Amino acid sequence: MTGVLFSLYRSGIAGVKTSAWADAISLIAVSFNMSMPLNPLIPWLPFNLFGNTLLGLGMMLTFVGLRQFFRLSVPWLALGVLVVAYVVPLILLWYVWPNWPVRTAIVSGTRGVMSLIIAATVWRYRPRDRGAFPYRFMAVMATGLGLTLTWRAAMYLFGVDSILTLQTPSTIQNIYFILGLVTWPGSQLGVVMMVHDRLLAQRGPKVRLAN
Repeated sequence: MTGVLFSLYRSGIAGVKTSAWADAISLIAVSFNMSMPLNPLIPWLPFNLFGNTLLGLGMMLTFVGLRQFFRLSVPWLALGVLVVAYVVPLILLWYVWPNWPVRTAIVSGTRGVMSLIIAATVWRYRPRDRGAFPYRFMAVMATGLGLTLTWRAAMYLFGVDSILTLQTPSTIQNIYFILGLVTWPGSQLGVVMMVHDRLLAQRGPKVRLAN
């Protein structure tokens, strides 16, 4: 979906550029997290810290892109405070008080709440004068992703799952990956569908005039 959004980079649709970079940053974040086995070879590079930081920033940028798409103001000050409140604990829990479960809870909880806010934004500001499927699809996927992430955050915050790395298998990890593999790409697809709907809406009057 990242490539599709970048292919729409010059479409002129508000929020497309931000959404494309949000997806790209999230993709880089996943690459960092999946590269954690390389840590013994490059011990000075905090793969997981970079990955977790970028995952949160990617979700925040997705929120910004959706606000821009619906021509809403972006609460930059609040987002700036959120970035600091998100990144500082991750750094402390990496270098000062290493704690993988709490870091994971912070990342998943922040992304989960942001995803639920995205779902609410899409549902509230969806157009009422044309087909609602792209917006309903996006809202459902974002809600599913948000609930999955907040559930995962609770599991690690309250110590239900005691694994210490992303690569350690567990039932909760498996459930998270299964649900995440549906809802996260689904949310990205939802953005593409909404952009496509906007393009069709803008093209419609031109087609009628040409006829």
